[in-house]
Amino acid sequence: MSNRADFSEDRFSVYENNVKTSFSFLIEDYGFVLSSIERADNNSITLKYFSEKVFVIFYYGSPGFELDFCVGRISIEDQPDTYGFNSYDLLCLSNDSRWFDYKLYSAHSYENLITCIPKLADLLKVLGSNCLKGDSFYFEKVFFDKKRRISQWGKEQTLKQARNAASEAWKNKDYKKFIKVFEPITEYLSVSERNKIEYARKQL
Repeated sequence: MSNRADFSEDRFSVYENNVKTSFSFLIEDYGFVLSSIERADNNSITLKYFSEKVFVIFYYGSPGFELDFCVGRISIEDQPDTYGFNSYDLLCLSNDSRWFDYKLYSAHSYENLITCIPKLADLLKVLGSNCLKGDSFYFEKVFFDKKRRISQWGKEQTLKQARNAASEAWKNKDYKKFIKVFEPITEYLSVSERNKIEYARKQL
């Protein structure tokens, strides 16, 4: 699909109208109300939907013009330093093959915008139904998985950085530094890396 800015009309009006149409099920099926529509200096637009328990926020604007949503519980995920979940968080919990090829779309072109918003709506409608109903158990399930992935990502980054530092120390025969870097994360190392720690200790 083209990603050129080939809009024949205001891109934010196109976005607003398509969100209202594609996500009309929020109002019709779940009792949401479109609470506000906010524009910021012709750089972005935000639509906020609220039910008794849940909010759904749509943001579209510079620099990325990505198409996504944010879902959370009123008085919980709308508090300072808290965050709702997005399409990626729902996808991570799904085993439905229909969504395996889904990705977060950037819509700089009219074609992308009118094509991808309905896809995003289908995703929320199918995978987010329990949360849209305000099911606290499912919310906790989504956020537990999100925290697990963030923690796993953090461990992977730490391990990657440690391996780079240890590799440099090993190359320089700085065995003291090699041990210092690897000892705190021994449980995550391979057998060969653990053997290197033992070898390094014998060189001191």
